[in-house]
Amino acid sequence: MYKNLKKVIKKIVPKALIYKNENFLRSVIALKYKGNTFQCNICQFKLSQFIENERGGRLCPKCGSVSRSRRLWHILKDEVEGKVMLHFSPSLKLSQNIKNSKVKEYITTDYVGEFNANKQLDIENINEPDQYFDCIVCFHILEHINQDTKAMTELFRILKPNGACYIQTPFKDGTIYEDDTIISKVERLKHFGQEDHVRIYSVSGLIERLHNVGFTTETLHFTNAKDNLFGFSENETIIKAFRN
Repeated sequence: MYKNLKKVIKKIVPKALIYKNENFLRSVIALKYKGNTFQCNICQFKLSQFIENERGGRLCPKCGSVSRSRRLWHILKDEVEGKVMLHFSPSLKLSQNIKNSKVKEYITTDYVGEFNANKQLDIENINEPDQYFDCIVCFHILEHINQDTKAMTELFRILKPNGACYIQTPFKDGTIYEDDTIISKVERLKHFGQEDHVRIYSVSGLIERLHNVGFTTETLHFTNAKDNLFGFSENETIIKAFRN
């Protein structure tokens, strides 16, 4: 029902009007899902069930948060106080939560204009000072970047000593799969799972590249039962990269 309703709204309502009234539209849709079985830890909405999206993720009908954003907020909410933070391509409600926390400075960036952000930084050449940030969030970015080692070098450069960069991408077993001759959208979808992806990392392969540019790392792996309160993913990995 949710997917069909979303398609209908997109067809009959102008995009600018949808964006302007997004909170109201989501509030109306969320009425159907109101309950006490689950709760979104980002918007605090209590619901009977999360919406399952096309990729099997759990979507909050009230704020639109996905599982990985709720997990990230669960991790960050007690860690951002007094920090200078950089967040790549942040989801709207998560970004608002961080902004309203006790973070010292919060810079958001989106290079292609898909997210609401206050800067447009190129991750391969980040226009920010050396050793400036205590915390960086780089979720589902590196799989889009042709020169990923250059991007990792830049992340290392702008991170303060003892700072942490939270990194997540889609992962596969084995080794990194990439082929720079695959450039069409159709072929990238076939090989990498999405039209604008240029590789699929393995956890060990990404860690090796991060180590090669100077990071040390900690692998955070989470497993949850399907009925977990906040609708986290059952199987999720985040790499926490440090500059020592």
